[in-house]
Amino acid sequence: MLLFLNLKEESFMIDAANDRKYGYAGMIPLAVGFAGALFAISGSVAIFLDYSLLVLMFLTGSCWGALRTKKKKAEDWQLVFTIAIFLWGWFASYLPQNLAVLMLLVGYWMLRFLESDRVFDKVYTEEYYAIRRNLTWVVSALHILVFVLINYTDHMSK
Repeated sequence: MLLFLNLKEESFMIDAANDRKYGYAGMIPLAVGFAGALFAISGSVAIFLDYSLLVLMFLTGSCWGALRTKKKKAEDWQLVFTIAIFLWGWFASYLPQNLAVLMLLVGYWMLRFLESDRVFDKVYTEEYYAIRRNLTWVVSALHILVFVLINYTDHMSK
């Protein structure tokens, strides 16, 4: 019985072995959307924002699941905050692109704040934390660059 409980407890840890590969591969659509926006290809910013929203919602759902596996340690505010991040991103999709890109950027940092809570120490490995931190910085830089392209370049308004 004790062996079963130990195996069950360890099965909830997120293994970062494949996460690095999938995480960075997941950046490709954002990079393509950014490149398209850089070269003023019609619809590129919309693709960037749509994919960003999907990733934010996926990660938020993953946090919800991670919290539910540790529900004895998860507090109500954490579960409510996951819903708030999800709704924040969804609301951003109804706003003009220059506001939506900033709201999605804030959404990613809201997610990082949530994941900084110690309850995730039981679910995430140090390597996974490092991957998520690096990816969040890259995603943030892309969002800021897209914001600049939307607001401060002539070719985006044509």
